[in-house]
Amino acid sequence: MKIKHSILTMLLLLTFLVFPVKAQAAFTATVTGATKPETLNVGSIFSMRGVITANEPMRQVVCTIYDATGDNCLQRSSISTNSTTYNLQRSDPYLQFDKLVAGTYYYRVSVYNASGTKRRVINKNFLVRGSGKIQIVNPVPSANITHTAGNSYCIGGKITSTYKLGSVSAKIIDSSKSVRYKKTVKPNKTTYNLANSAIDNAMLFDQLEAGTYTYRVSATDEEGTTAVLINRTITVRGNNTSNGSTGNNNPYQGNDDYLDYDGNVTVPSGFVKRMSRPAASNKYYYNGNYNIYYKYNSLAPTGSPYYGNQYVLGNCTWYACGRAMEIVANAGGNINKVQAIFGGDPVGIFNMNANKKVFEYGSTPKVGALAIFNYGASGDAHIAVVEDVINGIPYVSESGYTVGSTVPLENKSNIVFMYQSIYAWAGGRQLVGYIYLI
Repeated sequence: MKIKHSILTMLLLLTFLVFPVKAQAAFTATVTGATKPETLNVGSIFSMRGVITANEPMRQVVCTIYDATGDNCLQRSSISTNSTTYNLQRSDPYLQFDKLVAGTYYYRVSVYNASGTKRRVINKNFLVRGSGKIQIVNPVPSANITHTAGNSYCIGGKITSTYKLGSVSAKIIDSSKSVRYKKTVKPNKTTYNLANSAIDNAMLFDQLEAGTYTYRVSATDEEGTTAVLINRTITVRGNNTSNGSTGNNNPYQGNDDYLDYDGNVTVPSGFVKRMSRPAASNKYYYNGNYNIYYKYNSLAPTGSPYYGNQYVLGNCTWYACGRAMEIVANAGGNINKVQAIFGGDPVGIFNMNANKKVFEYGSTPKVGALAIFNYGASGDAHIAVVEDVINGIPYVSESGYTVGSTVPLENKSNIVFMYQSIYAWAGGRQLVGYIYLI
């Protein structure tokens, strides 16, 4: 019996050697002729096409739409089958691409065999594009305006877009249709603030002579939608701004060489020059507890009328007082020293400092110093703040006394402010001296 059993075993082994068992092939599936979404408009229909072929019968075909993360399934179709081929037209009625809102999605198709093994045959991301909307909030100016020649003007407004902004452009066009100033930026994001932007810096309202202009802002998103956001008429009238604390115009009357400086220029540690008007939240300028001039509607841009419908938009002493406190405070000093000398006109400020010996003073321009000028032909003095010395010429920040029917904006963006050569407004007046704050 043992011999017979051994012979049987040997015969079985020989059978396996002669006729080996064929290994089962792995489950595979491919798709041919498939349509895949690229960019669809909101509400458009997409037709699913393509034939799936597998090397063994498929038991289930699953078609899905996922959100931009690829994790959240928004639509799903599951069709049972028992075939090695499947036409995606069978699943087409069950996925509603036309119901998708604007955004990014994934279109996926997977198949399963009898044992539950999965094979993904399509995985395609696509974009559903809406109409896109570009708009602006709190534009400045919000209406047609009258502007005074020589005065600065800051634009404003927040641009928002459904899609990323490809470009934002601004122009100032004169009455003969010539473009005076133009600037284009490429934000590559869905928002853009015009205030204190590259566009704001390029719109040189203070360089416009009397006349009529158009200020226009437009934007284009990455999908090609374009919108004109601001289209205002700007009427520029002759300058009625006094360079001094009070009085009338005192235009440039010659090249006052004594203002030049050919020595070494030292910038105090931590000093940051001011080239733009102070924010409305800056207490040194817009708070009467700090700035004595801000207590009076006739001396500072408080927003309340001086008389009738007349408002102050600027004043050199008001501005210099605020800037002096700002400089001293930033240097770690005591602003009470500034408050001790301010209160009068520019010449009075210089004399008060000399009498009280609060700050050192002299005739040489230094960064961070107050520059005081004597009374001009119109009877007004002037004060400015030295921010830099460039090629031997002091550059100053300053304001000038301006009264008119224009109301100071809440954000103070239309307050008279200039950063310019000391000759621009001080020309024609004799220098009294400099007060060295730091």
